[in-house]
Amino acid sequence: MILFLFLTAFTLLLLIIISYLLWWIPRPKLVALMYHHIGPVTNEEEKDFFIEAKTFEQHLSLIREKGFNFVSIEDIETHQATKSYLPYKPVVITLDDGWEDNYTYAFPILKKLGVKANIFLSVSQIGTPGMLNWEQVKEMNESGLVSFGSHGLTHKRLRSLTSENVSYEMQNSKKILEEKLGKKVLSFCYPFGAFDKRIRYLCFKAGYIIDYGTRKGVNVMPWNGRHPLQRAHVMRNNSLRHLKTQLIFGREKI
Repeated sequence: MILFLFLTAFTLLLLIIISYLLWWIPRPKLVALMYHHIGPVTNEEEKDFFIEAKTFEQHLSLIREKGFNFVSIEDIETHQATKSYLPYKPVVITLDDGWEDNYTYAFPILKKLGVKANIFLSVSQIGTPGMLNWEQVKEMNESGLVSFGSHGLTHKRLRSLTSENVSYEMQNSKKILEEKLGKKVLSFCYPFGAFDKRIRYLCFKAGYIIDYGTRKGVNVMPWNGRHPLQRAHVMRNNSLRHLKTQLIFGREKI
């Protein structure tokens, strides 16, 4: 009896020690960087969202120099679905909305450096002035360097819509993108970063498996799905020093 109690206590103690050690083992972390415009300022009211092309190239070069590996949203989807490994120090470059300057200025840099990037498209705005058109989207998609996710149909604040309209935004943007791109679209980025439990439920119900927000921080992988993936905000006034901080903490200041 005494031996049994001793072995039981020893086993429990061993399990506690192992659990404690596993808790402190560093887990892979994904850094997601959020951009919008690449190129010269064309809208003074939103100039903070414009990153000069030469600065964008410096960012990508610095990220590579620091030993990070660029991944696509599709790499993350596969990792999440199959628990396959992401490369060491993964970083995902995201560009919101689908501005034409993403093709004019960002795409040539991506090709020059061989870097993966990802654009979240507001589908009904494709082909309108200042936005990407379908020919440009197709060319970038076929390059193997640019992946696309949904940013909704009309870039509306989803929390202000009925559940029926939210589902319409999510389902139809997904359907159109899949038809145009010829592949599954499984990532959704909330317009304005606005979401709640209802919106997230409808997002996954629509068939997406990963959602992206605007909360700052880094993401422990595999992602537990409790919150949308966090993204560091890259703004015009950020220096390279700020970028280095963002790559560590997911924010420009600590």
